[in-house]
Amino acid sequence: MSLPAPRCDDLAPCPVCGCGVAREVLASKDLVLGVPGLFRYVECAECRTSYQSPRVRAEDLALCYPPAFYTHGTGGEWRPTPAPQGSLREQLRRSVRNAADGRRDTASPVLRPVGALLALHADLRRRARLGLVDGLSLPEGSGGRLLEVGPGQGIDLYCLRTLGWDACGLEVDPVAAARARETSGADVHVGTLASTDLPDASFDLVYMSHVLEHLHEPGPALRRAFDLLKPGGSMVLLYPNPRALTARRHGALSLVWDPPRHLALPPLPAAVGLVRRTGFVEIRARTLAWRAAVNSEAARRRRCGQVWDPLNLRPPRLTDRLFALVESALVGMGLPVGEEILLRARKAQGRG
Repeated sequence: MSLPAPRCDDLAPCPVCGCGVAREVLASKDLVLGVPGLFRYVECAECRTSYQSPRVRAEDLALCYPPAFYTHGTGGEWRPTPAPQGSLREQLRRSVRNAADGRRDTASPVLRPVGALLALHADLRRRARLGLVDGLSLPEGSGGRLLEVGPGQGIDLYCLRTLGWDACGLEVDPVAAARARETSGADVHVGTLASTDLPDASFDLVYMSHVLEHLHEPGPALRRAFDLLKPGGSMVLLYPNPRALTARRHGALSLVWDPPRHLALPPLPAAVGLVRRTGFVEIRARTLAWRAAVNSEAARRRRCGQVWDPLNLRPPRLTDRLFALVESALVGMGLPVGEEILLRARKAQGRG
């Protein structure tokens, strides 16, 4: 059965900074789900954001997520397995998290230095957090309320609740929302940041993983996220980096693009500027390379005309592992070439 083609409208101004000057960087069909059309991306002359232009109309965005989209399957196939309560592994993971977050550690004198040493390694910190990135630690001294925007399958939402967050979700797709509820056991509201009636100043943290690039209007969405935070609350964004090494090497074949679903991809400086204009303070941003081997494999297989299935991943080849080592080394040197951008920002105390 053929899929309907979404309608697109010309978009002159950059959706991040408003500049009206841009140059085309690539044009590609949908390489994942076969949504009809050729989708073009331009780069803003001012902030260097890459964005879709012509852009899919807001009312046709649902056509970009047909039934084969990954969030539309049955829920609960896989969730990370927490270590048994009180086990040595659980104590060690807690010690790693405490060391990474600068908290007082009540573990034994033997485990404390081990946890502090392991916390220096990003992959081990991620394992201790059940696969979650840095920046999602609970507020000191108490529990906290967290809103995940776009929880997808609900796996991160499940992990956040397992680690102690009073977490709920906000999902635009009713089918995905139902799946996220089943996987996480959390309350998942249906709607967008613009339409939700969740009360202002009600969350300690707003988390968006691979959501920013799907937003039709990123500026107003971030402003609503700002309003939902309590004074002193934080926002964590994770999204594909248009300056990633795979994007530079493989162009449209890189998973960074994913036309027509990715609408705007601000590079790191543009994202920092957008978040600062929204009103956030203490903004920290960097790129991550931990998906480099997987992304390299996907682009390589596409270049060879092979199908890459994200639900049936294989161990990466030596060439992909070497690519990941190079990218990790460059990221470690401070170059913003990792596959994802991780941005953390805070709402100042006293801001309403």
